[in-house]
Amino acid sequence: MPISLCMIVKNEEDVLGRCLGSVKHFVDEIIIVDTGSTDSTVEVAKKYGAKIFYYKWDNSFSNARNCALEKAEKDWILIMDADDEFEKEDTNKLLKLTNDKNSKTNVYFMQTLSYSGDNISSGDVTLNLNVRLVKNRKGYKFVGDIHEQLIPPPEHIISKDDIKIENIRFYHYGYLNEIVKSKDKRQRNMAIIQKELDKHPHNGFMLFNMGNEYYAKEDYKKALKYYMKSYEQFNPMEGFSSKLILRIVSCNQILENFAEEYKFVDQGLKYYPNFTDLEFIRGNTFISEKKYLKAISSLKKCIKMGEPPIQINELVGVGSYRSYMVLCSIYLYLGDNDSSLYYCDKILKMKPGYVKAIYKLCEIMAVKKASINEMKSKFDGYVDKSSDPNIYLVLSDVFYGQNKFDIAYEYADRADRICKDEISRSKIYYYKGVCLFYQKKFKDAYGFLKKISSEEFIDKAFYYTMLCNTFDDTVSTKDVLTDEPKDIPDNKKYMIYMKFKDLLEGRECTDLSEDTEDSKDFCELIFNLLAILLKINCFDEFEKGLQLLNLIENQDVLLYLGKLYYKNGYPKLAYKELVRSIKIYDKTDVEALEMMKKCL
Repeated sequence: MPISLCMIVKNEEDVLGRCLGSVKHFVDEIIIVDTGSTDSTVEVAKKYGAKIFYYKWDNSFSNARNCALEKAEKDWILIMDADDEFEKEDTNKLLKLTNDKNSKTNVYFMQTLSYSGDNISSGDVTLNLNVRLVKNRKGYKFVGDIHEQLIPPPEHIISKDDIKIENIRFYHYGYLNEIVKSKDKRQRNMAIIQKELDKHPHNGFMLFNMGNEYYAKEDYKKALKYYMKSYEQFNPMEGFSSKLILRIVSCNQILENFAEEYKFVDQGLKYYPNFTDLEFIRGNTFISEKKYLKAISSLKKCIKMGEPPIQINELVGVGSYRSYMVLCSIYLYLGDNDSSLYYCDKILKMKPGYVKAIYKLCEIMAVKKASINEMKSKFDGYVDKSSDPNIYLVLSDVFYGQNKFDIAYEYADRADRICKDEISRSKIYYYKGVCLFYQKKFKDAYGFLKKISSEEFIDKAFYYTMLCNTFDDTVSTKDVLTDEPKDIPDNKKYMIYMKFKDLLEGRECTDLSEDTEDSKDFCELIFNLLAILLKINCFDEFEKGLQLLNLIENQDVLLYLGKLYYKNGYPKLAYKELVRSIKIYDKTDVEALEMMKKCL
């Protein structure tokens, strides 16, 4: 049966294409209700053949969503947000539901895998169930200004077949740090929730939602205050109640109220015996208390319990790879390298592209003094014939960190051969160019660096691009070195390089900045350049580059210089500069003192 995609949007030009592109192959109609976009959101939607409607925002998500539902003309309604992406592998599963003419189900809840943190590679993924598929013309409406709930018409008698949960996946990117910050979602949400609480101060669901907002802002004391108010009316049958227990446990863990945490873990497991998330958190707290044997026992219990029922699961992988990962780290810390390797091996067989496990395996093999070839053979065994270019880029990064630039290039080249996404290709060109640069194949490196089209990677590649000409005069960079460089996002970086060029050619330089605050930005960028020069062992150019530090006002330069020497394997020089930093500027920190201790 035909499907209408219904969405409400505002200023989603950066993500809307990904969302619509993930479902365009099976939806028959796209309904977009715009609530006040000032960017090119509407133009993006029109490229996908969407029907556009406009709704004046009134601080009610339900009103806007219901407006979209009213416009749908097909038999089924698919509900998504602009920062969602449908898992294309699940297309047939979803179509099987809509084509089942004997089905009595009106509403389907499906899995939402939400990414949080700095990026999707961080491994911070949580699971929620959301309404995704609704049979049209049955009178279902959303209620509640925020965290809206779908309800049937008053005359409808709910049966056991009305609502079902399906293992069909959607990915949500709206809680990544950069997106949350740019859209100021927290303040918007909190204002709407507070309005609801002003009307109904004992609304347990809204108290829970306010707690979630403070939790996301990392104000765990206030979050716990709202969670405990919500808990006063605790009903284990409520849809959010298991998550409420989980949040109470998590807040107490973070605030180091361990006795309270354990009490609520036990309480939660009485209500929800298969709630592995709770046992997983307890196992991690045992580590904080240095109770390693208890932690091991708790985490092995998680594996025995397995993944929780989808209705209550939030922390993806607690019954499998997450628990294996923590066990791997405990055993490595305790010096049992073989057990650590055993659990790391289990993770990578299960999830070959799990970034944390790849880096952990590298750490284990370093402790075991494995050769580079042994490491490469091990990694190849996990990822051989993988179709995910990101896995190969992670491995490229691993060997780059070992200064094995030829192997790092090999993995980046594998990523290049299977990459089908033009957006990702800039990142691949950057990796390949940098790996060739450190092999001193400057002309080849420049060839890849100049193919980068992403502004982010143009900026990251700037020093490498320019230095190709510095070290190989057959490489021409005249197209970049203009008086007004339009291709360089960071003009300060351009200014630094031009001063560096003057120093190399023996010309006098004026100061970059006499302002202390402004000099902080210049300082970081200068040290980025110095790190490259030191890493490639160009010592004459490095000595010239050091003179750039005389062109800014910053008392941390000796501290940073000492750390730079230390990280690049020059302990004597590191110690000398760190001592000078203390004597001349009275500047040091914990990291520097630890470095000095290791130098001695």
